[in-house]
Amino acid sequence: MTIQTNATIQPPAADTAARAQEIRRRLPGQARRQRLDTARLEYGPLYSLAEIQQRVAQTLHQKVGFIRRAVFEPIESYQGPIPAEALLKYDAAVQSGLFSAFSVVTPAYFSQKQVDPWIVAQVDGAELYAVIAQWDAAEELGR
Repeated sequence: MTIQTNATIQPPAADTAARAQEIRRRLPGQARRQRLDTARLEYGPLYSLAEIQQRVAQTLHQKVGFIRRAVFEPIESYQGPIPAEALLKYDAAVQSGLFSAFSVVTPAYFSQKQVDPWIVAQVDGAELYAVIAQWDAAEELGR
């Protein structure tokens, strides 16, 4: 009778996946990639700062002699009313741990802020942004 002494025990696939996930979280490049993939899955396309500025500015109608732009403001210092639905989306994004900074971006003609702010968030460790919420500020003021 021969006894096999070199038998290897394969860990269950779930343990292997969980362990790989834990290792991935400790590696900055892998963690960044995972945050980007998760942010895209949950919030849609990610944009560069220039793309966000352009997309927000393009929500305004073109006016001769007026420059369309986007004004960024940290969400903590934004003083306009933020609707409850947008606040809930913001809170969910904070809880996700995917983002390092949040801003309210308002379309403007040169320096005159207009309506329809956006909440955008910078993906932690990346120069890419997700759109978290948009709302019509004129509706909020009319309530």
